[in-house]
Amino acid sequence: MLNRIFFLIRHEARLEFRQQHTLVGIGLFALSTVYLCYQAFESLEDEITWNALLWVIVLFTAFSAVGKSFQTQERGIRLYLYYTIKPQEYILAKVFYNSFLMMLLGLVAFGSYALFLGSTPIDGKELSFILGLLGGCFGFATLLTLISAIASQSETGIGLTAVLGLPIAIPLIILINNYNKQIIAGLPLEENLINLSFLLVLSIAIGVLSYLLFPYLWRD
Repeated sequence: MLNRIFFLIRHEARLEFRQQHTLVGIGLFALSTVYLCYQAFESLEDEITWNALLWVIVLFTAFSAVGKSFQTQERGIRLYLYYTIKPQEYILAKVFYNSFLMMLLGLVAFGSYALFLGSTPIDGKELSFILGLLGGCFGFATLLTLISAIASQSETGIGLTAVLGLPIAIPLIILINNYNKQIIAGLPLEENLINLSFLLVLSIAIGVLSYLLFPYLWRD
């Protein structure tokens, strides 16, 4: 099973790099959004605004990167996979790959954001903040992978991903916001682990739900 999952992850990576314009476009979207914020604000003194603006960028980068996860695959490849692998293996590979991709893009967005708009609100707390960033990216990736799988069964496609994904992402956003506010306020990481733990538990629960529900979508 693990061998097939790793094979599918490599398959996803090869498909992504064959369509380099898509991946580069998503990266440019994140960078250009950060630069636009820099041109608009130049610097952000308010810590809450700094945090909120960063997560707006990460959220919409997630929709751009993961929201089309099941939309770009050719029908012939999907039919081949349908008859050669188990749906559980396929959805796990999608979740792992999308999580890695989203974490990478999240780090790129954060690095450029800190470069242009500074990182004063998290001075000395960068590691704790990055842990929350990676946890949030993992949560968005698992959620949007499931939503994208559901939307792929509809003619509306990625439009349905946005309609379903934004409301369902609210609990994740609340947990991320609570964690980040405590980090910015100076609360030590060990005293803030409960928010990070809730975020990871919720993300894993979404992944388990994907594992259980995807076989029913796979049949269609």
